[in-house]
Amino acid sequence: MRAKIAGNPVVVAVSLCAVFLCTWIIFIGSKNPPIDRRVSNLALSASGRWLAAGTAQGKITVWDQTRPDAPQQIAFPHGSLNDLHFSPDEHVLAIASEDLGIYTPAAPAAPRLLRSDHANYGNVRFSPDGHNLLVITGNGVIQTIDEHSGAVRLKVCCSSIYGDAVFTPDGQEIANAGHWPRLWDARSGRLVAPLTANREISALRPITFDASRDAILMGSQDGRVYAWDLKTKQRIAVSPPQPTYVDTIAVSTNGWVIFAGFGRDMQLWNPDTGQRRSLPPARPTSNLVLGPDGTSIIFGTADGTLEYWDIGTGQRLRSMRIPGL
Repeated sequence: MRAKIAGNPVVVAVSLCAVFLCTWIIFIGSKNPPIDRRVSNLALSASGRWLAAGTAQGKITVWDQTRPDAPQQIAFPHGSLNDLHFSPDEHVLAIASEDLGIYTPAAPAAPRLLRSDHANYGNVRFSPDGHNLLVITGNGVIQTIDEHSGAVRLKVCCSSIYGDAVFTPDGQEIANAGHWPRLWDARSGRLVAPLTANREISALRPITFDASRDAILMGSQDGRVYAWDLKTKQRIAVSPPQPTYVDTIAVSTNGWVIFAGFGRDMQLWNPDTGQRRSLPPARPTSNLVLGPDGTSIIFGTADGTLEYWDIGTGQRLRSMRIPGL
């Protein structure tokens, strides 16, 4: 005799339908994962003509600001997007992720792979003459790379992928953050000067320069901004702390140092007066970019929006939603 299915046939049918529905939802979810709208990286060209914004997944939007209604949208699916940077002549956008890419906004096409070695490039900067790219790899090696051939020109060991590596404004030296902030000769790779003794400061990440004070500034995991005189290499100022890492930093032409932890309130500090204030509604998830006027700041947010703020008044000037996010 055949075994009978136990239970009410209606209940069994409903149960089977529920199982089928759950399976279908899981399948659909796996085919269409949620879109991460968080803007993780931002770059502005020297004149302000070109603006680029990207998400961690490598979805990059580029605007010609003379034609803001016609953005270019490109994909760079080579691991997490780490950095974007325009060349001094504004012709090229460098893209740093697991691989290193080059994009030409004036002649749109797929980005060209300059290095496809999965070295995990933490950041990328152009030399002042635009001929070389400065990067730091996942194993902490600082390199300069020829912008046309992709050949490695210089290696400096070692730093940390957590900290930025940048050229000084005159292009003569390379500065790195991380556990041991130092300055190196950009031609020979010779150590010029350490900025700290051993690991006296928690790891440092972002780097920027203050032309009016002739200083280099770095943001730390201890929530502070540290400033050193570029000539003497001596520390000249330390900001009051914020309660989280300093992930991004910029300096306005009216003397304010602007910094923030990703997703946290933007902070303003004047090293000359010691004045400090915060802007709670301004919560960047990307690096801070100084506007062409020198007194406004641009950044990306968690919901796929770019925001423009006036540093002097502390007011939001405008916002712009990135299409497709």
